[in-house]
Amino acid sequence: MLSRLLFVYMLNPIDYSILKFISFVDANTIAEIGDVAESVYFKKGAVIDRAGNPANHIFLINEGLVQLGINGIDGSQFNLARLGPGHTFGEVPYFLNGEVIHDATAETNVLLQKLSRANVDHLMMHSLNFSKALMAVSSMRVQTTLAYIGDTLGMPLLARTAKQILSVSKSVNNANTVNLRQVDLAHSLGVSRVSIGKALKVLSTQQLIRIGYGKLEILSREGLVDTIYPRKPQL
Repeated sequence: MLSRLLFVYMLNPIDYSILKFISFVDANTIAEIGDVAESVYFKKGAVIDRAGNPANHIFLINEGLVQLGINGIDGSQFNLARLGPGHTFGEVPYFLNGEVIHDATAETNVLLQKLSRANVDHLMMHSLNFSKALMAVSSMRVQTTLAYIGDTLGMPLLARTAKQILSVSKSVNNANTVNLRQVDLAHSLGVSRVSIGKALKVLSTQQLIRIGYGKLEILSREGLVDTIYPRKPQL
């Protein structure tokens, strides 16, 4: 069943533009993972992992969507990413020999391939492709996190909203219509639902997007890019 990963297309992820693990591996590596991994199934809404648990495993998503999040001091839940088939999670705390840093929840029914420490050690010793893929994904997470911090510190919310909309569109083959809830967009940018609603209304008034129920339609990509990187006036 794991070989199906090569053909599954993940719909509308909020993944900060991190490429899927399977983007960096070949069919032989996928087969090698399937030979050693433990297949684990979680029903929609189930907790897959808790922050603070020992980080002695890495998960590869076979089917379904997984939410990674943290709990706020007021008890609220902040979703940091939605990952789907072909993505891995848990690499950072695993390699740091630390604890799980995010709660992982099954947004849909989920089928995962769980790689224990012994599994990962075996694959890294016998598959250069596997090792390079893990390194590439981990490096992308660092790069994307630094870019996210830079955007938060240096960009107004309107520009960050436009950039995130284009990022989600890019992750689904540059589709003009993306299934994206305002609450998820707010969580991904670390702002309130009210704030993101105001930003989306401005973009809608400028006829750059059309807001639908649980989805957004891009009307002008060029206009969104201009919102992110305003053109300097001609002298």
